[in-house]
This record gives sequence, C-alpha cells and structure tokens, in this order.
Amino acid sequence: MGRKRRKIIRRTARAPPKVFACPLCGAQAVTVTQVMRFRAVVSCGKCGVSHEVPWLKSYMPVDAYSTWYDIVTGRVSPEKVREKIERLEAVEVEALQSESGEPVEVVEEGDELGAADSGGSGVENRES
Repeated sequence: MGRKRRKIIRRTARAPPKVFACPLCGAQAVTVTQVMRFRAVVSCGKCGVSHEVPWLKSYMPVDAYSTWYDIVTGRVSPEKVREKIERLEAVEVEALQSESGEPVEVVEEGDELGAADSGGSGVENRES
C-alpha cells in the first residue's frame, strides 16, 4: 500500500507594486509615469513632490521609484541624475547617427521651435 497522493500547492508570484509610499508625507500616493524614451516623472499625489529620473528599457516602476527616493532623501544629488539622463540621450543620438550615416536632429518635448517647424499644433503625444 502506498501513501495518499498530496495536492501540489503552487505559489503565485506577486506583481510588483504600481503605487508607492512617499518618504516625506507617508501617503501611498507616489506614481511613476514614463514621459520620454529615457525619462520618467515620479510624483506624489498628496504632497506634490516630483522629479524627473532616468528610464531604461529594462526598468520597472520600482526602479524609477528607488532613484526618486534616493533624490528625495538626499542620498543622490539631482545634478547627477540629470547628467545620467543626458549621457543616455547622447548615446542614443550617436547610435541613430551611426545607423543612418546622417546627422539626426533631436527636438525636446517642450521646444516650441521644433513644433512650429514640424507643422504641428504644439501639442505633443506622450509615449505610454
């Protein structure tokens, strides 16, 4: 005789959070929004503290939140974060130039001159 077969209990993996705790006000109201290819805005809905952080393809919202948390708590200076974003964008422009062989013009999101040249209305769609 053998033993009664046991039911296999499978553990489900928890999904990473999408809303985080603010270190300043303590509210569960911090959200991450990707606004450009290499930039994301992390902001608290209650106290209004927000900052732009670097965003990579492999990032998840928790990675952007941890960078924002370091800035807000004073572990990393905002200047270093801006430098990292600029370096990422420079590498991307160089990669585009090397692929096509032609110089590439980069227009920032808030640049009115670029919107006027393209014939647009000045309202730009944000990448999701």
